[in-house]
Amino acid sequence: MKIRVYATPREVTDEDLRDSTAVVVDVLRASSTIITALENGAREVVPVATPAEAAELASKAGRANTLLGGEREGKMIEGFDLGNSPLEYASDKVSGRSIIFASTNGAPAIVRSKQAEDAIIASFNNHSAAVRFLRSAGRDVSIVCSGRYGKFSLEDFVYAGKLVEGLNGNGGGEVSNDGSLAALELFHRYRSQLPELVRSCLHGRYLAQIGFDSDLNYCARVDSHDSVPILIEGKLRLAKSNGKSR
Repeated sequence: MKIRVYATPREVTDEDLRDSTAVVVDVLRASSTIITALENGAREVVPVATPAEAAELASKAGRANTLLGGEREGKMIEGFDLGNSPLEYASDKVSGRSIIFASTNGAPAIVRSKQAEDAIIASFNNHSAAVRFLRSAGRDVSIVCSGRYGKFSLEDFVYAGKLVEGLNGNGGGEVSNDGSLAALELFHRYRSQLPELVRSCLHGRYLAQIGFDSDLNYCARVDSHDSVPILIEGKLRLAKSNGKSR
């Protein structure tokens, strides 16, 4: 298993993704939000690149069982039902509903990763479940950090390093690009300070300023969830043990 890390979606090519499992990482906050929504009973999460695409798709699908979720500048988009806080996606709101999801960074990164053999969502919250899934799949792994506005984000890159370490244990994987080497080194620097990292990074500080301090605690929890969202035919659902969706 070759393990590669890309600091932003702009770095990854179709060739990089081919025949690999893409792992989309958006620590603050799309990864946690998607995992939470699906564990709380959402039928599916459909990632799209822009709010306009989300509104058009929702109009076609009908609004009876469809919710619009996402954000711009960290805040809920006007006319949407939900933002990008995992704490908003409670079971009484999302159970049985399809969620069309347009976050600033995570959703476009997922759309970009469609060329991979499989694409899954990972974060601190579902780390061990993601490692198990990837080891079972046995393919090369392309870890795609969502970044922030197309640029490097510290929290995503550190989590990518944690994932590299988890996959590389006992000789199970091969660190195969400079991104994976750098991410691993950076994770070693922060491994005992993950909650502090999430609070001190640029986006964490911004989210705290606009009232989402509780999200930072939530997104920094390791293994608080035990499931893996997988993208199949453009829709995210929870993976079964055989890699297919539930």
